[in-house]
Amino acid sequence: MNTGLAAGAALLALLAITFSLLSPQTLFSPPEIPGSKDHLHAARLLHVTGAVGPESLVFDADGGGPYTGVADGRILKWEGEERGWTEFAVTSSNRYFFL
Repeated sequence: MNTGLAAGAALLALLAITFSLLSPQTLFSPPEIPGSKDHLHAARLLHVTGAVGPESLVFDADGGGPYTGVADGRILKWEGEERGWTEFAVTSSNRYFFL
């Protein structure tokens, strides 16, 4: 057996054992930044029913939203738990005719 191949296999096995002993939280989380306001751990999914997407999320200048564009051309706005996603606007593939 080739010495380099054996050394590579041993190194790979050692790395696998080392990483398996560390918790995923340690491996894949960013370092703590003093004074930061980390709210990402409290995030939850807002499902968009009846649409493929969202493609992106934005908020308006007044903090409203989020707004999201979905694959069928609609722009949806999150109106809170009671109302959910509402249709804010509809884009058209023929929109260049109206410019």
